[in-house]
Amino acid sequence: MEKLMILSVIIGVMTACGNEEESVLPTENKEQIVEDVEASANGQQEKQAAENEEQVEISKNDTESRSFQSFIPSEWDISLPSDFPVTQGKYLTAIAFSKENVATFDFYETEKELAINDPEIKKNGQFIGHLEITKFETAEAASEEIDKTVFKDGKTVNLGHGITGYQDGGAGSLFTSWNEGRWAITARSTTEKAEESLATAKETVDFLETNIMPIPKQYGHLHIDAEQSGSLAKWQKQNFVYTLTDFGDKTLNWLVTFK
Repeated sequence: MEKLMILSVIIGVMTACGNEEESVLPTENKEQIVEDVEASANGQQEKQAAENEEQVEISKNDTESRSFQSFIPSEWDISLPSDFPVTQGKYLTAIAFSKENVATFDFYETEKELAINDPEIKKNGQFIGHLEITKFETAEAASEEIDKTVFKDGKTVNLGHGITGYQDGGAGSLFTSWNEGRWAITARSTTEKAEESLATAKETVDFLETNIMPIPKQYGHLHIDAEQSGSLAKWQKQNFVYTLTDFGDKTLNWLVTFK
């Protein structure tokens, strides 16, 4: 009887083992799946690590301790001003980038100090204006971007400090224009507010009597809008062209920081 019971247990165990073999994958297949999962996990980890490294690199390059000057390619041999104007109690920063032959800066004033290209800049900053520096193949090509008009036509007006301006109108605008050195300068107003063109021109001449514009090589042009919305400064430095736009009534203050 004891032998019979032992035999029954042995048979039961063998039957259970047989059923387990039917429901469990072969050892080789299990090892392959584990290897595939581990490879996938390792791949994801490596991918994530690479993304993290890339993000860190972007952070280091674009937001950590970078100066405005650092966005100018070193081979350009250009130095940006270090004394850009900023409202007292505010901080100056920018959304900036450079690629190929152009460097651009959208300047902002902020309530707290923010690194260049910080995501908070556009959300909380006050836009000030746009600077673009473009490299051309030759000085001749750069020169084609500049208005070199020598003004001598139109009604003459006295702008003070020995400078004569010339007025003409068109398309609802009145222009008062003159030359200072290698700069062609125009002050514009609407014809409905014609007196503002002359007033803006005189204010500009007064300002430039004690403040020096950058010396262009060879030429530059300045457009001052009495309503400030369309003011622009553009000048050449050999094969580079500098352009200031959207600075409004701050245009002259920014312009004279350049040499």
